[in-house]
Amino acid sequence: MIDEDGCNLTHDLLMPTLLFAALGGMTWAVRGCSGFGAVAGCIFAGVMWGAAWWYLAHDPQQEQSRRYASGWIVLAVTLGIGLSGNRGWMQWPSFFEGQLLTNAGKGQFVPIPKIYGFLWLFIAGVPWAGLGACALAWCGSARETRVWHWALRIGCGVGAAELARYLIKTHPEHFLPLYASLEHQYHDRRANPNLQRLVGDCTSALVHMGYYLGFLGFELLRRDWKNIVLILTVGLVNGAGWALCQNWKWANALWGSGTFNFWRCWESSGGISIGVAYGLAYFLVNRRMSEREQDVRAAQRTSEPPKIEWLAIYLGLTYFVGQFFRPQLDGWGTAYFTAVAIFGVAYTLANRGNDDHGQDPDSQRWGLYLGLLTGLGLSLRNGLKGWFNIYRGNENYWSGVLWKYLGPTYLVLLILFGLWILLMPTPRNSRRDVFPHVYALIWLVLIVQNAIAQLITGPHSQWPETAFAIYYALLFAITAVIVIHFHANKSREAAQASSYR
Repeated sequence: MIDEDGCNLTHDLLMPTLLFAALGGMTWAVRGCSGFGAVAGCIFAGVMWGAAWWYLAHDPQQEQSRRYASGWIVLAVTLGIGLSGNRGWMQWPSFFEGQLLTNAGKGQFVPIPKIYGFLWLFIAGVPWAGLGACALAWCGSARETRVWHWALRIGCGVGAAELARYLIKTHPEHFLPLYASLEHQYHDRRANPNLQRLVGDCTSALVHMGYYLGFLGFELLRRDWKNIVLILTVGLVNGAGWALCQNWKWANALWGSGTFNFWRCWESSGGISIGVAYGLAYFLVNRRMSEREQDVRAAQRTSEPPKIEWLAIYLGLTYFVGQFFRPQLDGWGTAYFTAVAIFGVAYTLANRGNDDHGQDPDSQRWGLYLGLLTGLGLSLRNGLKGWFNIYRGNENYWSGVLWKYLGPTYLVLLILFGLWILLMPTPRNSRRDVFPHVYALIWLVLIVQNAIAQLITGPHSQWPETAFAIYYALLFAITAVIVIHFHANKSREAAQASSYR
């Protein structure tokens, strides 16, 4: 299926979208399972989508033909999606049944138009997927990004988020559902605990929307149109998808709540929605660059920022990320982020680290392995914690035991990766592929994440759990076939390029 521009729609649109959707169907369902939830569950999903995007975009040579193909993409999407998980959403689904819960424990609610359910799931869905797209866009900016650009970019996001927080706090009547008629109940939080949770969920959703719009606003100021299309596509498509996916509410009445897991089905369909959004965005912005785009990027590399400026950007982003994600490392955060910062200093002193967009081969190596270690490392730890919680109980005890061994293991691996890159740099004039084992790496991610999904889906004496285990296996088969297809295609293209040389 070829369009008028010579684009193969099956290969460039349908298969990537199916891959992202299948990965989302599994990872987002796992997101709400034992051991995960919130940020931890979003990191589990983010590393899958980030690795899949990078794998599809990567060419088996050092010079890349697609704009968004940096090794930093895995870390960017992992952390961007992870940040979006730092909030709740469970107070809105009841809106689709015409109920605004005030005290669920006592069965108390007030009637509410169902349109509020669509509205708030849209508001929640836009940044839940869109923040990952913002971070992904930063890995392929069309123009150089100096220190003051980065300060303005982050400032736009933080400023818009704080403005949103201020507005809902000072003018709740314009944001909180039915505030005019329920103002007294909103203030009586002891008698109306669900309203208190609703305030928290709505506030967090608007704050995250502020981050999303602020980051998007910076790209509008710079007129970076592909970044704008990427961020808008992912956000708007998933906002609409999340609003529509709440139709799972009818399933309890059809099959009965005893045999149907509404929450898991909703989570899975929400993940499929995010996957479709990223698949469409991949098609729109990440096809092979034109000669003009390649010339612009080549010229860009002749005006890279000074090394000390690269270091300032690197350390600034490390600090910014650390403020959000240090709690996920359960006491190991300070050591982990200190090691990341020290690598940046050593990298700069080694007369490297001056590439603004991560095209420097060793910068890409560091970004990729940092992303894989962060995403897979945390996923493995949380998956094991979930398994112990299901089959052994006492989750807090086993969480401490796991960190006792995995914490130092991950830190040692991080240091070894850094030393490997510093002591064995890639030759600057080499045209070889920086990642010769890219096929093995994508299989590593697929196998580890799917194994974790099976590990925490149980016990199998319960049919809904067994059904999801089978569902995950089917999704794994779909993703495996697509990955094999793209590997064959990449191998064929590499052979043709080699014969031309």
